[in-house]
Amino acid sequence: MPAWFEAWSRLPARVQDGICVVFLLVVSIGFFAPVHFSGKQLVGSDTLHWQAMAKAMMDYEEATGEPALWAPNGFAGMPGYMIRYDEVVPQLDDLPAWLRQYAWPTSHFIFLLLGTFLLVVFLTGDRLAGVLAACAYGLTTYLPVILVAGHNTKFVALCFAPWLVLAFAFVLRRPKLLPALLFAAALAVNLRAGHVQITYYVAFLLGVWWLVEGIGALREGQGKRFAAATAFLAVGAVLGLLMVAQPYLANFEYKAYTIRGGAGDGAGGLDWTYAMRWSQGFAELLTLFVADAFGGAADYWGPKPFTGGPHYVGGIVLALAVLAVIRVRRRSVRAFAIAALLMTLFALGEHFPALNRLMFAYFPLFDAFRVPETWLAAVAFALAVLAGVGLHGMCKEAGPARKPYRPPEARTAYLVFGGAAALALLLFLGKDALFDYEKPGEFEQIAAQVARRNDVAADDPRVVQAVSEYLAEARARRADMMGDDAFRTFLFLVLAGGLVVAFHAGKLPAWTMQASLVLLVTVDLAGVGRRYLNEEVLRPETDLAAQIPLLPFDQFLQAKVQEAGGPGHFRVLSLLGDPTTNARPALYYETLSGYHGAKLRLYQDFLDHILFRENGSLNQNALSMMNTRYLVGLGPLEGYRVVYRDDRFAVLENPKALPRAFFVGETEVIPSDEETFARLKDPAFDPARTALLPAPIDFETTPIDSTSTVRVELVRHTPREIVFEVETDAPRLLVVGEVYYPAGWKAEVDDAPVPIYRANHLLRAVPVPAGRHTVRMRFDPASHTVGVWVAGASTAFVYGGIVLLLGLAWRRRRASASTTAAEQEPARP
Repeated sequence: MPAWFEAWSRLPARVQDGICVVFLLVVSIGFFAPVHFSGKQLVGSDTLHWQAMAKAMMDYEEATGEPALWAPNGFAGMPGYMIRYDEVVPQLDDLPAWLRQYAWPTSHFIFLLLGTFLLVVFLTGDRLAGVLAACAYGLTTYLPVILVAGHNTKFVALCFAPWLVLAFAFVLRRPKLLPALLFAAALAVNLRAGHVQITYYVAFLLGVWWLVEGIGALREGQGKRFAAATAFLAVGAVLGLLMVAQPYLANFEYKAYTIRGGAGDGAGGLDWTYAMRWSQGFAELLTLFVADAFGGAADYWGPKPFTGGPHYVGGIVLALAVLAVIRVRRRSVRAFAIAALLMTLFALGEHFPALNRLMFAYFPLFDAFRVPETWLAAVAFALAVLAGVGLHGMCKEAGPARKPYRPPEARTAYLVFGGAAALALLLFLGKDALFDYEKPGEFEQIAAQVARRNDVAADDPRVVQAVSEYLAEARARRADMMGDDAFRTFLFLVLAGGLVVAFHAGKLPAWTMQASLVLLVTVDLAGVGRRYLNEEVLRPETDLAAQIPLLPFDQFLQAKVQEAGGPGHFRVLSLLGDPTTNARPALYYETLSGYHGAKLRLYQDFLDHILFRENGSLNQNALSMMNTRYLVGLGPLEGYRVVYRDDRFAVLENPKALPRAFFVGETEVIPSDEETFARLKDPAFDPARTALLPAPIDFETTPIDSTSTVRVELVRHTPREIVFEVETDAPRLLVVGEVYYPAGWKAEVDDAPVPIYRANHLLRAVPVPAGRHTVRMRFDPASHTVGVWVAGASTAFVYGGIVLLLGLAWRRRRASASTTAAEQEPARP
C-alpha cells in the first residue's frame, strides 16, 4: 500500500482540524469575494424597507440613548419590536454581531460552516465528512438568494441552527448539567437571531429526533438514560427561553394584536390562503436536483407568484444522503430522514392539503408562519448532514484495508450514484417531452395584458397569435435551461461516481476520495450560487438611505413638517405604490403606508376596510381622522388641492385633515366591526364631531357648538412620549390620531392615570374633565422591563454555570494529571 494512502490519518488531530477550519474560511471568503473585495454592499430590497421603517427609531435612540420601542413613521405608528429591538443582555451572538461591521456575511457564515462541521464530526468522528456537510449546507443556493433579497435575520438564524442541533445531540449523548446549559445558550442564540420561523423548523427536526431516540431507547432498555436526557433538555429549553425573555416577552405580547395572532385576543393565526402563498410545487422539488429545472429567478415558470431562486443542493449531496438512509443504521440517520421527508411535504403547502390542512388546524404554531417553501431550508440542512454521514459510512464499510471489498456495500454505492446520473441524463435527453414549461394561467395573464395595452379583446385572434408565439419561444428557452442544468448535474455525478468506483477498486484512499468529493460539491453549489450573488446585485453606496433618493416632493414635505413644528403634526399618504408594501415614505416623514410581515390587526382592518370605499376611491373620513394632510400622486384628485407639482409628481392637500388630537362632543356605540367600517365610510359621518366606540364607557362627553371653548396643542411627540396641552369648557373625549395599542401605552391627565379607550376602530380616546390640562401618553411596556430583568438573571446563571463547570472539569483533569505524574516519578533513594 502506498504511503500516501495513509497520509491524512497520520496527521495529528489538531493539524487535521486546522486544515479543515482554514479550508472552510477560504470557502467563505472565496464565495463572498464580490462582497469583501469589490468595495460594494450587499443590500437587498427588504433591507431598504427595514431601513425606512427603522429610521425614526434609530434617530431617537441616537439622540437619547433610550430604546425607541415604537416605530412612529410607518403604518401610522406600530410597536417596533420586530423592526429594531436590540437585545440589552450580552450573549455569545454578540461576537459575530461585532464582526458583522467588518466582514458581513462571513461574520456569521463561518459559524454556519463550523457548526455543521462540528455536528457531523460529533456524529461520525470523520472530519472530511464534516467539511463536506458544511459546504453542502452553507453553499445551498437558498442562502445567497435570501441574502440578495435582504432576509438577513433568516440568514443569521440558519447560520446558528447547526449549533442548536449540536447542543441537542450533546445532551442526548451525555445527559448532564453542562450539556444542558450549552443547549440553553445555543437555543437563546438561535432565537436572538430574530427569525423564530427558522428556529421553529429546527425545533421540529429536533422533536422528530427526540421521538426516534425515545422509541429506540425503550426498545433497547435504555429508558432511564433517555429520561435523564429528556429532563436535561427540558431544563435547557426552559433556561434558553428565559434567556430571551427580552425580546420575546414583548414580541409574544405583540403577536396577539397582529394579523398573526387573531383579533387581538391571542387566538388564531394566519389565514390559510395567505399562509400558503409560495407553496412549493410537486414537480418543482426537482430544483433540489437540477437548479434551473423551473427557470431559476430570471424566467421562472413554477406555481409560485415568483421566486428569487431554487433550493438547490445538488446531485452529489442527494446521492450521499440516500446512501446514508440505505446503509447507515443509526437513530440519528432515521430521525434526519423522517424529518427531511415530513418537512418536504410541509413545503408543498396548499399542493398537499391532506397533511398540511391537518397540521395547520391542530399542530402548535404551524399556522403562525407563511411561505411554506421555507421548510426546504431545513430540508437542505438535514440532507447536508445525511450526506456527511453517508460519506463516512461508505468509507467505514470499505474498511481500513484496501482489499478485499464487500460487494453489497460497493454495489449500493454504484446503484445510488448510477441511478442519480441516469435520472439526470434522462432529464437532459427528454427535456422537450417531460414538461410543458408554462406557468399556470400564464397564457391568460399575458393575453389580458396585451389586450388591455392595445384596447382589444383578450380572445382577439391577433392577441392569441402574438401570445402563442411569445410562449413558444419562452418554452424553448426554458427547456434549454432545464436541459443545460440537467447535463451539468449529470457531469458532476459522473465525476463523483468515478471517484467512488476508484475508491472501491483500491485505486484511491478514502481521504483522497472524500477531499475530491468536497471540492466537487463546493464547485457545484458555489457555481449555481454565484448566479445570484455577484457584483451585479451589489450596490456601491455605503449609506443605505442614499439608495432611497430624496426627491423634490420629499423636500417639500419635509419643509412642511418643519413649518408645522416637527413630527406629530400630520401624516402623508403616498399613492405611488401599494400602501401595504411601500415603506419608502417612512424614511422621510410619518405616513399611512409601510412594509411589515406582522402588521397590527386593527391597522390591517383600516387598510382593508376603511381607507378605500367599495368603488376603489379614497375614503376622506379615513384620511381626515388619521391626520393625513398631504397625498402624493401623479396628478390632481377631486376634493384635494394641488400644492406642489413637478414634471412627474404632485403633492395634494387634504382640506378636511384633522389635527393629531381633537375633542369630540358626541359618541356612538357600535359593537360590530362591519357596521363600524360602514359608518366610517358614510359621507354623512363627521369624525370631527362623533367618535365611534365598540362598547359603552363610563364617561359622558359634552356636545360642541359655536360657543364652546376647546383647544389642543401638541407639545412633544417622540416614539416613547406624546404630550398635549388642552383646554375644554366641559368634560369631553379627546380623540388622538394614534394607533390604539393597549399593551404598553398609558395615559395621564395632569399626572393622574386615565384609561385609553378605542375609538373609530383603531384610534385612541382619553376622557378629559373641564379646564386646562396636560395630557401625556407614555409607551412603557412592562413586558420590556420584565424581559430585561429575566433575561439578565437567566443569562448570568447559564453562562456562570458553564464557566464554573468547565473550571471544575479543568481542575479535576489537572489534578488527575498531577497524580498520574507523581505515581510515575521514580522513587528517590
